Amino acid sequence: MPRMLIIADDLTGAADCGVACLGCGLRTVVVLDEYRECDADVLSVDTNTRASGPEEAATSMARLIRGQARREDLLIYKKIDSTLRGNVAVEVRAALEARRAGAGGDKRVVAVLAPAFPAAGRTTIDGCVHVNGVPLAETDLWKNERKLSPANLLDMMSESGLRSALLGIAAIRGDDLQQRMQELACEADVLLCDAETEDDLGTIADASMTLGSGTIWVGSAGLAYHLPRAGRLQSESVPRPAPVVAGPILFVVGSGSSVSRRQARFLELWPDVVSVRVAPGVLRAGKELPEWRAHQAALERAFSAAVDVLVILGTEESSDSAQEPLLARALAEMLRPFGGIVGALLATGGDTATAILRAWGIAELQIVGEVEPGLPYSVAANWRRPLPILTKAGGFGKPETLLHCREFLRALGRAEGVQTR
Repeated sequence: MPRMLIIADDLTGAADCGVACLGCGLRTVVVLDEYRECDADVLSVDTNTRASGPEEAATSMARLIRGQARREDLLIYKKIDSTLRGNVAVEVRAALEARRAGAGGDKRVVAVLAPAFPAAGRTTIDGCVHVNGVPLAETDLWKNERKLSPANLLDMMSESGLRSALLGIAAIRGDDLQQRMQELACEADVLLCDAETEDDLGTIADASMTLGSGTIWVGSAGLAYHLPRAGRLQSESVPRPAPVVAGPILFVVGSGSSVSRRQARFLELWPDVVSVRVAPGVLRAGKELPEWRAHQAALERAFSAAVDVLVILGTEESSDSAQEPLLARALAEMLRPFGGIVGALLATGGDTATAILRAWGIAELQIVGEVEPGLPYSVAANWRRPLPILTKAGGFGKPETLLHCREFLRALGRAEGVQTR
């Protein structure tokens, strides 16, 4: 039975948060869509609600929490996007309400919110997320989302009817943080914590344990690295599967992030990688379109030649984020025939990764390790073979990240004497 439950709104988040627990020797499993009993210390659930409406997201969150709320010893972590995409405040409120209902009326339950992820350039100052030192509201990430909600987390929580109290950097680094948290928890629903460094996050995790195990912790993958140790969830190191890349590598860039697009262009420079760019219009038109069949024929030729393939979802001048899940499912349908051929998969973008895994019949991943901060690698669990899978959030990484991943995966194959091309 799991000792820690992570609830994420997309697959890349579920995986990059789950990998944070490996350092404490915890067996970590990611499942798609619903809670299920697994032989794991940490269960990370992808609710796939990033693009859902607020009501659907809240219902999904409440259902998961209610099912586990009576287990006071279960550490619950609500994973949010480091740039606040999705239904952040709505899901936090739903989680709190469900946890409080399970705990009874005589126990105060609060959320500790620390969204910083310093390793990925995300910090929190005065309740506002910064990306590589730039306030989130001033970045293209925020502008492209066309979000109507405020970028300041205090205001965001207030819009959902939650009372928040800010613990600034001075408070986080002060000598009385535990006492301050206990005092503020008597009135506030959410304790919003600034953080700029890993030490800040470690301090928050340690101090927040005084609030009790019924607390809900909320953050990106950053805080998750510190919670198992703070909550004394350490375990003896468990055996992990040894992934083997026995075939060509498939890279799929479905994210519209400029970061991922630069990474794709960097990988395209290599002559032994076949690049296939798929226009959104082709995906909307469906498999009867000649261009659809031409793309599949090109993929089949490349895989038959044991060549690594990069598939890129094309962009449009006027894009609608609501269309992203639909396009991801159509792209996954195009890739459906090749699940039994590829030796490894790297997918960028949560919708893209989820759609491909569903198309191939993969519902569970066991986390194995991490290639870069925020870039975990897993194997398909309870499937026909332990397929190596890398998942990456669109805005994470450096220009050479995809190339680094390719070198990493090819080394796995060489280590076992398997040729990947």
